[in-house]
Amino acid sequence: MKILVIGGTRFFGIPMVHELLQKGHQVTIATRGKSQDIFGDSVKRITLERTEPESMRNALADKEYDVVIDKIAYCSNDIKSALDVIHCRKYIYMSTTAVYQPKHINT
Repeated sequence: MKILVIGGTRFFGIPMVHELLQKGHQVTIATRGKSQDIFGDSVKRITLERTEPESMRNALADKEYDVVIDKIAYCSNDIKSALDVIHCRKYIYMSTTAVYQPKHINT
């Protein structure tokens, strides 16, 4: 499958991209380009600024993927700007509680 990973160069994205490659998928990672990755020539890369719809449009217009795995959407507008320009059969949003304000548990 042709898979776009938005994010994927840090945290749990690294083992996920590694596993996708091991399974034989064609992986493209879309990042700001500020973090180096370990994937070498195994992946294609797209540089974009996630919070700027114009950057998303310029980087992703006319691209098609079987699956998009979004690992760095911080609000619904981030997802909307991605879906406005990306052509895909399936869109998966993944996150971690680390991106949200600290939670307090009453004990």
